[in-house]
Amino acid sequence: MVIYIEACESGSMLEGLLPANINVYGTTASSAEEPSYACYYDAKRGTYLGDVYSVAWMEDSDAEQINKESLLTQYQVAKKNTNTSHVMQYGDLNLGKSHNVSEFQGAGTQPMKPIRNPFTDRYNDLLKRDAVATVDVRVSTVVHRLDNSESAVEKAALKRELVQLLNDRSTISEHIYQIASVALSIKHSHFYETVTQKRMKLTQHDCYKSVTQYIHTKCFDLQNEYVLNKLWIMANLCEIVSAVESLIANDKNKLLN
Repeated sequence: MVIYIEACESGSMLEGLLPANINVYGTTASSAEEPSYACYYDAKRGTYLGDVYSVAWMEDSDAEQINKESLLTQYQVAKKNTNTSHVMQYGDLNLGKSHNVSEFQGAGTQPMKPIRNPFTDRYNDLLKRDAVATVDVRVSTVVHRLDNSESAVEKAALKRELVQLLNDRSTISEHIYQIASVALSIKHSHFYETVTQKRMKLTQHDCYKSVTQYIHTKCFDLQNEYVLNKLWIMANLCEIVSAVESLIANDKNKLLN
């Protein structure tokens, strides 16, 4: 099995979790501690059409004879062409060396290597310069639409939308940091800076699952990418404090008012 993962902090899905002996090979858009990036903003559609990592491996598949290219080679190409995050590989690395891309992306015949167009490559490079961290895509999209709009009514609506997005982000940050402060206040207040500034390795998976489910139910929708971007603080709390969910529940009125 081969897994390609495009997501912020996508390395965290495989790092320390994917064994090297179960015949599974995976690559991720980023390490466990950084965002991935969207690119190719389309003004007509008002959205980003790609992600730097995904674009890198898909464009490579289009340009190369994948029935002769190994998974490892494609990983190396994607890693080289993704300058916004650290592309990673995990699992059975020998599988990446011994299997070709076509075994997993389709085995259509390619009688000859496609001719690369330097002008197309240059154009694609220029498009990638608008890359933005995935967590900021929603805000960036509104800013782009605001810049491109010629309607006073639409501009006013977009300005209100932008203000609301930024206010929501401030509210989310405030409550997440307040949760950390309350959870650590009894015996572990000296850990506050560590918990809120440096990502720790997650080992308390049951605690983390319970806390994130509680936050999704009682606090914020986890489909909001900015909420997801702050959950590493909850993971850190689980490494320091036991029964985090109970602490949050006991103080939820204070936290959410």
